[in-house]
Amino acid sequence: MRELKLPKAVQIRFHYDEKGPKSRAAGNDLTDEMAIIEKNGTEILTATIMIEDRMIEAVSKILFGGSKTNKKSRDFFINEVMDTSYFSYAFKRRVFTRLIEQMGILDPDRMKSFKAGLSKIMKWRNAFAHGKIIHELNAGYLLQYYSDGKQEIVLDDDFFEKVESTIRDCLYTCNGIIQSE
Repeated sequence: MRELKLPKAVQIRFHYDEKGPKSRAAGNDLTDEMAIIEKNGTEILTATIMIEDRMIEAVSKILFGGSKTNKKSRDFFINEVMDTSYFSYAFKRRVFTRLIEQMGILDPDRMKSFKAGLSKIMKWRNAFAHGKIIHELNAGYLLQYYSDGKQEIVLDDDFFEKVESTIRDCLYTCNGIIQSE
């Protein structure tokens, strides 16, 4: 399959004040670092879609069960309600978490952590989908985006480890809910 090779532009931030950069250089080649950031951003977008699909699966399984007797109703609900563009990720997350709370599927502490993880994933997804990557001169990279004002995330190993851990935790929780129904 043909790989796209589109032109790229990365903004560079200079620091004229004493604050200095927010990020640190990893000591790698800038081109390699940028390729890793782009790949990680794609992974976040892909994982968000997978979690969204798992939420749809879980909601339909909780409401309709797994038996074949409700298959027609379940398929209609999935295809004509949950899987439409009218149902945003945020709305699917809200329906899913409210259903879990009402059914008492997760204990309150686990539910709080799960909801926070799903919110973070949505924030990161939106940041990578709509934000821009900035290279700080003689330092590392930031992701700049707007969410209730201008926000920035330092793109380093700690951030990506947190992202990976959060996504895995939310995905495993979704899968556990699906398997338990």
